Amino acid sequence: MPDVTGTLEYLQKLELYESEKPYWCFLPPHDGFNPDVERVDNLEFEDHSDVHIRDIRDLKHTFKIDDCGFEVVSHRSRFSSFQKPDDVAEYRAEADQLLKDTLDAVFVKSYDSILRRNVPFQRNQMDLADPLHTEGPARGVHNDITYDSGPAVINRYLADEEKALFLKPGYRFRIINTWRPLVPVLEDRPLALCDSRSVDPEDLVPADRVAPGRFGEVYYLTHNPNHKWFWLNKQTPSEPFIFTMYDTKDGPHARFCPHVSFVNPLAPKNAAPRESVETRSIVITKE
Repeated sequence: MPDVTGTLEYLQKLELYESEKPYWCFLPPHDGFNPDVERVDNLEFEDHSDVHIRDIRDLKHTFKIDDCGFEVVSHRSRFSSFQKPDDVAEYRAEADQLLKDTLDAVFVKSYDSILRRNVPFQRNQMDLADPLHTEGPARGVHNDITYDSGPAVINRYLADEEKALFLKPGYRFRIINTWRPLVPVLEDRPLALCDSRSVDPEDLVPADRVAPGRFGEVYYLTHNPNHKWFWLNKQTPSEPFIFTMYDTKDGPHARFCPHVSFVNPLAPKNAAPRESVETRSIVITKE
């Protein structure tokens, strides 16, 4: 198994964050915008270049979402690219059915999806509401939901009739990410996932994430040499990850899963640029 030593980007432990909460504000490109003048975040990252990232290629069926926060599932999608918004809607429904079958859920609702490509972007306009909107790989080791923002996400995206059915004792709510490469074999900027059991509470730093019409909170992580990292070498589209971002159920099981992409030292120079699709879904199961 080709384990690698990679470089991961962590949030710095700054004195600033003792008096000012970390934040990131998305401002769509507009005439006259100068990122050197209009500060949109106070995030300061640092590279850690000696991180051992273990390949799970021959062990992938032993990693379970309730144990470590993630697992690899076997699933072939009908979509290898997205040409129109309806394609994204149908893919989200497909991903929701996958989660319903895998996690024995009584209800699943995708509320967001993101297309990513590891290429330079030069654009003057951006529409976050466009389902075909494409971003680059996310920066910094992070978990997209916090214990405080999870209930807000569930309340925001469930309809009133859905709340009436499920917001009662006896149901477990999770927010689950499905993550799938769109290139035949992923070598450029693969995803690394951290076993949540190796994360200490003080490693998690809440940060505000602000965008037009949206306000949320995420966790960025500071470095801890005890973190245990994993990746799937030469991941294919039929081997998507599912991983937990939030869980209402108390207990010692995994309730989140830090993750980040990294520069793969084994990737050939002519590797196809990373393309991927991810969905975020509210998953409800009976306790």
